[in-house]
Amino acid sequence: MKRILSILLFLICVQFTLAQGNLFPRLGGQRAGTSSFSFLKIPVHARAHGLAGAYTAIANDASSLFWNPAGAAQISGRMDVTMDQSQWIADFQLASFAGVWQFGGIHHLGVSALALYAPPTEITTEYRPDGTGEYYNYGNMLLGLTYALRMTDRFSFGLGTKIVEEQLADLTMHAILLDLGTYYRTGYKDLRFAVSLVNFGSPARPEGVYLNQDSVETHYESFSPPTIFRLGVAHEWLQSDRQELTSSIQLNHPVDNAENISLGLEYGFAQMLYLRTGKIFGDDTSPWSAGVGLRWAGFSFDYSYADMNDLNRAEHFSFGWSF
Repeated sequence: MKRILSILLFLICVQFTLAQGNLFPRLGGQRAGTSSFSFLKIPVHARAHGLAGAYTAIANDASSLFWNPAGAAQISGRMDVTMDQSQWIADFQLASFAGVWQFGGIHHLGVSALALYAPPTEITTEYRPDGTGEYYNYGNMLLGLTYALRMTDRFSFGLGTKIVEEQLADLTMHAILLDLGTYYRTGYKDLRFAVSLVNFGSPARPEGVYLNQDSVETHYESFSPPTIFRLGVAHEWLQSDRQELTSSIQLNHPVDNAENISLGLEYGFAQMLYLRTGKIFGDDTSPWSAGVGLRWAGFSFDYSYADMNDLNRAEHFSFGWSF
């Protein structure tokens, strides 16, 4: 118990210090909006979203492919599949699929796909602010392949690679990114630690060239992907045949913003009904989130809601199947 409280206190103190700027300036905040492929920062799956993203140390199903590759080694069945549909801000729609196959007892292979899309947008100009009658499209996609290994009954390791594409009108940008993750059970009750580094790769820029103010062909500027380092701790405070209570705390360090901490709480009843809530400290756009989940005969349904302040709201609907 003392170890758990010490860990929680340490992470909270780190975030408080960063927020107040007493010892370290919040340099990350000065980098906001400087990364490419920003759609990769959108939380995937209703369970993770309902926990405010404090999911790295909880991930134990196919949705872990988007959070911590090592979590794929935590699935209990032969196969786990999940699909997620999100109503995102500004009429954007996010759809994802993830599947993990266990073979050899300790090996796990996962495939994932994601698409972010929006209705065609009418082009406006300075002289025609009501629209020109022409439209452009915006969309993003991801295709990923992940391998996870349960090295011992306590330690798992995961490695993933993915192809990402972003398209805006006639501009297209591609990249190959890597994900790394570890998952460690301490042996003290069900306390576990998890670390993940996702969206790691080289800077990317749109294909082609444009004419600058001197009518010289110039390449577009390149930007780094939204790499993020996550350190999470999770623990079951209550665990029985009828009830369970899980808490999670996670330190997030993105390359294009200031550090923040996510806190999540999940209550389960009779291994069928789950209630969730979470909060991100240090992110003014996502003050709180909540969700509900149902489990029955290998099937699952999850819903989550988050108040995004001036950006309206975000909702996720997820369906899963484990066998």
